[in-house]
Amino acid sequence: MARVVRRTLRCTAVEKAAIGERAEAAGMPVSRFLVACALHEDAGGPPREEPRLVLSEEEQRTLHERVARMDAVHRALHEALPGTDLSLFGAIAFIQRELWARRSGGADR
Repeated sequence: MARVVRRTLRCTAVEKAAIGERAEAAGMPVSRFLVACALHEDAGGPPREEPRLVLSEEEQRTLHERVARMDAVHRALHEALPGTDLSLFGAIAFIQRELWARRSGGADR
């Protein structure tokens, strides 16, 4: 068993009372509570694990692949079509305007 070392803590009366209250709420003696706090442990429990990512590696990989596909679609819709200055979105808008004009009788064709 490890040798126990005694330390002195200096704090105000208000701080001492607050520490005592928190130790009592945790169901721990003040000394154990202070050691747990210093070691970033939960009250009376084992040390906390480092924060972990929400997504697993496979989920991260899948998300990355899907975002990459979305980016490819976005680029395809916005880049100029070969041999033109018009994007796919622009071409669709042109077709829509033409169809609307023909339906409403505004086209000369």
